[in-house]
Amino acid sequence: MELGMSGLAGKLRPLALLGLFMFLTGCGLPRSGPSYSEITTTEQGDLGFEVLLVDDRITTVTRIDERSGFEVTYLKTPEEPTARIARGDLLSVTVWENIDEGLLNPVGVGATPLPTVKVDERGMIFVPYVGLVKAQGKTISQLREDVRGLLATKTLNPQVDILPADSRGRMVSVQGVVNGPGLYPIEESTKHLLPMLARAGGVREDPETIRIQLRRGNMSGEIWLEDLYDNPMNNIPLRAGDAVIVQRDRRIFTALGSLRGPSTKNFPTRELSVARALGAVGGLIDQTADPTGVFLFREEPVEIAQRLFPDMKISEPVRVAYLIDLTQPAGMFHARDFLMRDRDTLYVTNAPFTKWQKILQGITPVIGLASSVNTLPGL
Repeated sequence: MELGMSGLAGKLRPLALLGLFMFLTGCGLPRSGPSYSEITTTEQGDLGFEVLLVDDRITTVTRIDERSGFEVTYLKTPEEPTARIARGDLLSVTVWENIDEGLLNPVGVGATPLPTVKVDERGMIFVPYVGLVKAQGKTISQLREDVRGLLATKTLNPQVDILPADSRGRMVSVQGVVNGPGLYPIEESTKHLLPMLARAGGVREDPETIRIQLRRGNMSGEIWLEDLYDNPMNNIPLRAGDAVIVQRDRRIFTALGSLRGPSTKNFPTRELSVARALGAVGGLIDQTADPTGVFLFREEPVEIAQRLFPDMKISEPVRVAYLIDLTQPAGMFHARDFLMRDRDTLYVTNAPFTKWQKILQGITPVIGLASSVNTLPGL
């Protein structure tokens, strides 16, 4: 009996050594990123970034007011004079004559509709038998009287009617995530930005994530749609040639580590907290995540870094790893209040026991093989 046991031990010894080898090399198992201790250690020299545990002061110092609004130049823009004729406008002109053989209608008394006339680059329109007439800058009634007076020198007591056919001289381009992108004229009802957006069918995505960009010549201004709703001053007058671009917020963040849905995502809301960002990617994996190791990696500009590290001489951006411990009493509040910024990286470390779980998963097949060997005939 003793010899049998000794023989079995000899056969199982290589398997035991294999299991020991796997145990000792467990640190080489696959993982999603650095561990908590590797990020926070100070024994490996300069890691190239600073580590800060998030508290109320840090939350306040790092907060940036991203409310935006148009510059004074835009706010002081006068309204487009829609009651006056502009270059490019199309006009409908009709002439009545009180004689049997009129100048424009030799057949008899009646109305003579002229072809739709366009105000040319010089601001002029052409009227038969009269020639070029200045139209730009005049009201319809003023132009009507001018044309009537000129025709009166050619025919007896003419009557003239002029109506705007198309305000092409005051076009605004509305593009982006609106229901009806295109070119729209500035009319009496669409002199300002909000009515023009409504004329284009309104936005087709969540207003909370929409930004409005207005380009005018060499100038450009941008505003959140919600700020446009909230502040009437931002409902600025439009000018001919303006381009209104409605676009979704382009800010992104990357989430890595022990998360249910690690990925790169657009900001789902205007102000995105760490807690909401974690929720957007499915939250932590219960079986593997370390709630004490929620890190946010960011490069802070000089002005904020100087406030974070008042004792350091800082002349260039500083890389910072912010740590939020969700197991602390205030951890959830810090995650709720600490706001993310464009291109932030959110990373959740694995719990320490996760490495040993992987090692055991590697050893389990070995143990199973040993059990199978034990049941072979002759052993």
